[in-house]
Amino acid sequence: MIFLHDRLLHLPRVVSLHSCFSPSTDGHKIQSVSSEPLVQTTASASPVRYADVTKRYDGAQSDAVSHLDLEIPAGEICVMVGPSGCGKTTAMRMANRTVEMTSGDIFIGDRSVRDGDPAILRREIGYVIQQIGLFPHRTIAQNIGTVPKLLGWEKDRIRQRVIKLMDLIGLDPEYADRYPSQLSGGQQQRVGVARALAVDPPVMLMDEPFGAIDPINRSRLQNEFLRLQAEIDKTVLFVTHDVDEALKMGDRIAVMRKGGEVAQYATPTELLMEPADEFVEDFVGADRALKRLALLRVGDIDLWKAPLCQAGDPTEPVKEAVRRAEVPHAVLVDSEQRPMGWLSNRDLEGERVPEVPDSKPNPVLEARWTLRDGLANLLANGSQYAVVVDDNGRLQGVLSVEIISDFLASPEALEIDIPAVDRPHDD
Repeated sequence: MIFLHDRLLHLPRVVSLHSCFSPSTDGHKIQSVSSEPLVQTTASASPVRYADVTKRYDGAQSDAVSHLDLEIPAGEICVMVGPSGCGKTTAMRMANRTVEMTSGDIFIGDRSVRDGDPAILRREIGYVIQQIGLFPHRTIAQNIGTVPKLLGWEKDRIRQRVIKLMDLIGLDPEYADRYPSQLSGGQQQRVGVARALAVDPPVMLMDEPFGAIDPINRSRLQNEFLRLQAEIDKTVLFVTHDVDEALKMGDRIAVMRKGGEVAQYATPTELLMEPADEFVEDFVGADRALKRLALLRVGDIDLWKAPLCQAGDPTEPVKEAVRRAEVPHAVLVDSEQRPMGWLSNRDLEGERVPEVPDSKPNPVLEARWTLRDGLANLLANGSQYAVVVDDNGRLQGVLSVEIISDFLASPEALEIDIPAVDRPHDD
């Protein structure tokens, strides 16, 4: 689910999941640490709140992050996006205190991250980075069980957790005793996510996890994580520099500008339909309308209804229905309501509807496709209208360029806001 090119693994830089190691004649040995958790939660996710958070590094003339105020509801994905040097990674890393804030506070649930030992805090927050950095000398099961072992879990409890997580990420249990070098890059990345989820953290931090992936695999792996998020329901702080990724992955998006200021914090729909200023408008791009269409399925908007008939029906009622309809053509359907074609005026000249119409039903769109794909098919076929079918091929309605244009100009385009995990994914 979070992924890495197939390449040599490097020992990880210091991150939240890897701490408390001391050299010994046997290599690196984990020191077991047992302590009361800093983050108390009874749910699978906790809200996160940034309260006037500022970070200025020693000797710097300006803030890296300036007076950041954000509220992320429990179970949502918040994406921090912006140009290089805007402070998005610094803002995220202050949540687990791998970067200490200069002023302000961050709350997970109702408790400040300033309370207690930061090392303990980091073990309670899942952290996934672009370079996952699995321990090459430890098995997959041992990698996943790293943090539970640090927290002093019993061996049987760790084993059960490892089994559950491997099932969750779709990795066969036979891989448990293998080493990272024996897995593909994608499998290694799934293990990295499982390790981040090992102690069922209320919050996950994800720092450009898809940054080094080629476009085709990036899209596939983004989809896999969204499917996983539908099951695990975590609060996720996600950093990227890619606005398209932000729009796809985020329930809420914080667009940051140089100086660590938030230019706009909004849902993807609000960001596309009502950008706060010229900076946000330029950052989101001139194709905002097309990006909006990518967040919705064809079946999410009101489709037109065409007159329907079956072979052998009298033509006179069909012609009368066409005169009153939004769509100026009737659709021939079979007994299962599957479209067989468009009926022309010549098809309706006789007394009965013919079995074979003049025009095939092309293009045929699926209701689960994105509106952007629906528009592209209309334009590619040079068609004003296209029939829309469900997964069983049954007619759902008719899409047209006019419908899409009217939708984008309507209040409904701003009101429909679908959670990231429920949006169409470009499989």
